Amino acid sequence: MTNVHDALLQTIWHGQDPFLNYPARLYRQDQQGWGSTHRYLTDAIEILRPSVVVEVGVWKGASVISLASKMREMNLDGVVVAVDTWLGAWDHWMSDEWFAHLNFSNGFPALYHTFAANIVGEGLQDYVLPLPLDSINAANVLRHHNVQVDVVHIDGGHDYHAVTSDLREWWPMIRPRGVLIGDDYPHWPEVKKAFDDFFSGQGKFPFEVDPPKCRIFR
Repeated sequence: MTNVHDALLQTIWHGQDPFLNYPARLYRQDQQGWGSTHRYLTDAIEILRPSVVVEVGVWKGASVISLASKMREMNLDGVVVAVDTWLGAWDHWMSDEWFAHLNFSNGFPALYHTFAANIVGEGLQDYVLPLPLDSINAANVLRHHNVQVDVVHIDGGHDYHAVTSDLREWWPMIRPRGVLIGDDYPHWPEVKKAFDDFFSGQGKFPFEVDPPKCRIFR
């Protein structure tokens, strides 16, 4: 367990390890995802050697696994904070295909268990901390504990309001010379417009793009 992981476990989780004795054998691993091995993710770890990485919108954890695996490979003292409600977003509920991926059990999504089984199955529980909250509440928790963030990966909602809200919450929390990576750019029009509008206001437009991701350094 890394020192950073242990410190955040004590502050955020009040010392209760969410992966302790997790019954991963009861749940099927499934690392389906999108753009989870993109070079912007691995570059962020290799170049910045971050202590705290936040991913907003985790799904089954494929991108978290890429980030955390690179941290472990480099023997970094750091952690990936995985922020998601694991309840799905509006587009998952409106699509027969993605609705099925929420893996309902007695009327409640069991997607978190797919994520947790993936993390434990990869042996990455010492480099990952789930934070099962929506983006705004998660940002409030980290601010309350004065957590400084080096890297943020935004991969949450696909509508203009949701993306703008995520950017407003998380961009100010990134350390100087840290980086924010955005997913689904430029393929989702409202995602693109939200990023373009927000970072035009920050004097950071145009920014780097390698579809389906973009990145902006502080």
